[in-house]
Amino acid sequence: MYDGRRRAQNLKKWSNIALGVLLLLLATGCHHSIRFEDIGYSLGQKEFDAGLVAVITPETVAQGRPITSIMTGAAHTWEAQPGEMLKQIAEVEFPQMVRYYRTASSYEEPKEGAKRLTVELSVPHYDFSEFHATVVVQAKAYGPGRTLIFDKSYREEGDRQGAKMFWGGAFAMKSAIRQSSFQAYQAAFAKLRFDLGLFFVKPGP
Repeated sequence: MYDGRRRAQNLKKWSNIALGVLLLLLATGCHHSIRFEDIGYSLGQKEFDAGLVAVITPETVAQGRPITSIMTGAAHTWEAQPGEMLKQIAEVEFPQMVRYYRTASSYEEPKEGAKRLTVELSVPHYDFSEFHATVVVQAKAYGPGRTLIFDKSYREEGDRQGAKMFWGGAFAMKSAIRQSSFQAYQAAFAKLRFDLGLFFVKPGP
């Protein structure tokens, strides 16, 4: 009799624990970390006989931006990784632009190339709202001896993804964030590459 009552109490206790865990999972939902996947594309441009070091600090790479959307319900959260996206785009584009390229976590200068630049990159602003991404890429370009060449911000927006989010809900949200962000970063880098190219084609050291 006593053992039966004890088993019933234990069963009730574990059932309450299981119910609590289930309710917690339902309340918090799924967490999605968003970066680019399997990107690779051709710039179709001339490669400069130049050296370029892109400096992206660990703090920049570790950046996270929480994203919510009432269209997909409250049981899902997303966190975009704008610094990691920045690094991914840089590692696709810059090796196609210059002959000698490397990334670094702190300032250093290239050892090779007819022209040489160090570019410090950061993302002072990233946002996904009103169905699209807005990105600001900050670039500080230095010549040998840490001579500042330019310091510019490139603000770009990706296409709106409202239709995808409306029809796909939470399952399409990750794709919508990634696609719009990708477009914004590509647009920012197109302008950055133009400014870098002006330096590389300029006569002189």
